[in-house]
Amino acid sequence: MKIFRTFEEIIDYAIDKEMDEVEFYSEVASRMDRKHVKGLFWDIALEKTARMLRLEKMKDAKPELNLDEIKDMKITGSLEDVDHTRNDLTYQDALIIAMKKEKAKFKFYLNMAESAVNKECREAFLALANDEARQKLKFEIEYDEHILVEN
Repeated sequence: MKIFRTFEEIIDYAIDKEMDEVEFYSEVASRMDRKHVKGLFWDIALEKTARMLRLEKMKDAKPELNLDEIKDMKITGSLEDVDHTRNDLTYQDALIIAMKKEKAKFKFYLNMAESAVNKECREAFLALANDEARQKLKFEIEYDEHILVEN
C-alpha cells in the first residue's frame, strides 16, 4: 500500500508515473506501422513530458493537502499483469493499455484534488485530471474509429 507523507512525495510519484508513460508511449510509437497512430502516441508522449514540467513547478508552490485521506492510490491495478514490452504488441492492445493508463491517472489526480485543502491546489489537480481524461478520449476515439470498425 502506497502511503504519501508529504506533498513532494505525491508530486514525485506523479512525475515517476508520467515518466513511465513517456517511455511506454515512445516505445509503442516506435513499433506502430500506421503513420497517424505513430503520431498519436508520440503526441501523447510529448504531452506527458510537458506535464512532468508542470508537476516540477508545482513542487515550489507547496500547496496544502489533507494527507490523512491519501493512503492507497491503486494506480497500477491490473496493468501490472500486462507485458508492455512484448514485441508482438498489437495496435488494439496498445490502445487498450493506453486507455487503462489514462483512466488510472485521471483517478489519481481526481483523488488528489479531493484531498486538496486550498483552492489553487485543487484546481491544479483538477486541470491535471482533465488532461488525462482528454488523452483517454483521444485513445477511445482512435479505438472506436479504427478497431471497432474493423471488427
